[in-house]
Amino acid sequence: FFPCLQTGVVRSPFEYPQYYLAEPWKYSILAAYMFLLILLGLPINFMTLYVTIQHKKLRTPLNYILLNLAFANHFMVLCGFTITLYTSLHGYFVFGQSGCYFEGFFAT
Repeated sequence: FFPCLQTGVVRSPFEYPQYYLAEPWKYSILAAYMFLLILLGLPINFMTLYVTIQHKKLRTPLNYILLNLAFANHFMVLCGFTITLYTSLHGYFVFGQSGCYFEGFFAT
């Protein structure tokens, strides 16, 4: 499946670009997709939080659940997607193993 892996050389995902797994343009597409999600996610989540807080009529138990989801998604966009965007632009986990754990925590 990965013809470039036939050499048996596997590099650390925290030290070198992982271009033997996918071509650089695929990482660029992932970065562009993450950028689009950030551009759409931040204003939509902020608008949901703002409108729910400003209008007392919307403060129902069901809307509190939606407010909680918007708040959690806001952190996912800010912390998880931005790290994914940055690492996709470089082709590897620039922030090391702890950055990988941090991204995984916020992205799931």
